[in-house]
Amino acid sequence: MIQESITPGTKEDLGSIIDLFEACKKVLLMKGIFQWDDQYPNKEYLEWVVNEKEMYVYRVDGKVMGAMVLNEWQLPEWQEVKWSEPEGKVLILHSFCVQPSAQRTGYGGKMLEFVEAFAKEKGYAGIRLDAFSGNPSALKFYETRGYIKKGEIFISTKPLGHETYYCYEKII
Repeated sequence: MIQESITPGTKEDLGSIIDLFEACKKVLLMKGIFQWDDQYPNKEYLEWVVNEKEMYVYRVDGKVMGAMVLNEWQLPEWQEVKWSEPEGKVLILHSFCVQPSAQRTGYGGKMLEFVEAFAKEKGYAGIRLDAFSGNPSALKFYETRGYIKKGEIFISTKPLGHETYYCYEKII
């Protein structure tokens, strides 16, 4: 029987987490999707979110197959977005990824179900995230799960032509 779990990442998981993000970056770049780079998510960021207990890992039979960051931090650019509940307490989803060899297996959906249950349990009114506008698979993934596009932001630190991100929200 397959053993699956989602738990906070640990320092012992850090090597697997870094390898996961590097594998995802490589596949994105091969597809011409300049969403992640050496600046984000980098090793220092991953170490920091693990230490802050904001990194959650999806394990299958003990192996890290997915990862995501959950916290309340929002990019300054998000202030311009017309959110449904701008004053409400919301959970923010960052750095969501699934091992490239395991994509389209349902793992991502299970991770998102965890996020929604976690948000409800912790008393959040909704969930927010941003997704690179040039990543059609990610956009479809969120939209088919009830996340509503609330606006677009421009992240000037991204490569030219790859600065537009869509902001999504789901009220729970």
